[in-house]
Amino acid sequence: MTLVQFLAIGSVILILIKTISDFQKKKITLSIFLFWLSLWLVVIIVVAQPRITLPLAKILGVERGMDVTVYFSILFIFFALFRIVTTLEKTKWEITEIVRHLSLKNSKKK
Repeated sequence: MTLVQFLAIGSVILILIKTISDFQKKKITLSIFLFWLSLWLVVIIVVAQPRITLPLAKILGVERGMDVTVYFSILFIFFALFRIVTTLEKTKWEITEIVRHLSLKNSKKK
């Protein structure tokens, strides 16, 4: 095992511990916990055995399996970022609506 693999697996194990802790403290739901648990386990497998991605690379016409992993990782990060921004915008809009409602309600009382 190379140093990079060792460091990556060690980092993922720490993230797994944090994920389990968050679930136990009820900071995340079961479905979110299972999603992240599955993802981190797949990451450990791919980091430990990078050759496992070669068949997928060949199917997709990419030379190296880790390239496929990097491409999909980048796509996942952009999708996650899109979801976060969308959720923040929705939350901002909802807060604005609540503040408007409370402001109108308070102005009618005076």
